[in-house]
Amino acid sequence: MNKPADIKIAHINPSINDDQSLDKSVVFDVFQNNNNEVLKYFFKFQQTWVNQAYKVFKDFDTYLVLLYLINKVFLNLSDRFHYMSFEIFYSQEKLSIDKINLIEISKDLNIPKETIRRKVNFLQSKGIIYRSGKSIYCNVSKFDIQKPVTSIGLMAQVLSKFSNFLSKEKWFGSEISNEKIVKFIHEHFTVSWEYFLRFQIPYLVRQRTFFKDLETWNVWGSIGLIQIREVIEKSQKQVIDNPTNFKDFYLETLKMRLKRGINASSISDISGIPRATVIRKLKALQKRKLINRNKNLEYTLSTSAQDLKGLEQTYLTNQRAFSDYATTMYNLMKFSKLKIN
Repeated sequence: MNKPADIKIAHINPSINDDQSLDKSVVFDVFQNNNNEVLKYFFKFQQTWVNQAYKVFKDFDTYLVLLYLINKVFLNLSDRFHYMSFEIFYSQEKLSIDKINLIEISKDLNIPKETIRRKVNFLQSKGIIYRSGKSIYCNVSKFDIQKPVTSIGLMAQVLSKFSNFLSKEKWFGSEISNEKIVKFIHEHFTVSWEYFLRFQIPYLVRQRTFFKDLETWNVWGSIGLIQIREVIEKSQKQVIDNPTNFKDFYLETLKMRLKRGINASSISDISGIPRATVIRKLKALQKRKLINRNKNLEYTLSTSAQDLKGLEQTYLTNQRAFSDYATTMYNLMKFSKLKIN
């Protein structure tokens, strides 16, 4: 994904200098020091978002291509310094995409070009995108399938919880309530969700690259959430030492020994992925030693993965990326001319 051009930031934040804006590295330090509480809300958001995404097409790659094209629309609007509210955006009949470059999409999403072609053709067959002369349009009236009503509320909850910890630092100022964040995203939807997709799309691409497909990642994540909740609960009860940073938290999660894991049927119920597909993904994860299976046919995470370092790096990179996205949103809400009133 392209990084936001400086001219756009200057347009939104005409009076901000380096002394006013929040430093991403400093914000990340606070994020690490309070990872238990913030991650609890973040993973709840992420699982809900991914499960809802799968329900749309029963295929993550099609949804990922759709998100990419929607963000092209947001970028196109932003390049013209044109920002829309949630209500105005979804009242549009159509919005233009400059062009669809299959090679570019393939490179950005790390998905084979022919797969991208099939997904784009499928979206065209559903009338979600269409050509008129030499122009390509997104049919906004069809976007109800991905209207992020629930996602906005859950992401606002994460950002609000994070701001609570940041508010203990003098340089941050007061925390931002969940209600104010929802209001801000609704009023400045296209720019807010553009930055969200700048975070979310590469996040998903990294997961897809490591796990080979997003269905496998979602199956692994359904298992991991059981252990994550256990780590948080035990650290809060002081049964185990509170993890002091993301790497500690990650290692504690892998090492956590559970009396019960989760079976294939439960994973299918949670994710919406058919049980037969879940079983195939579980076998692939077992082959890579990413999960263990007990005598009750329940699954837990493994510490003997063939590429444990790669898994760790993907996790750490994604947490840093989320912190950077959160910092951008706080800067918009606190200091830009789009700030919360």
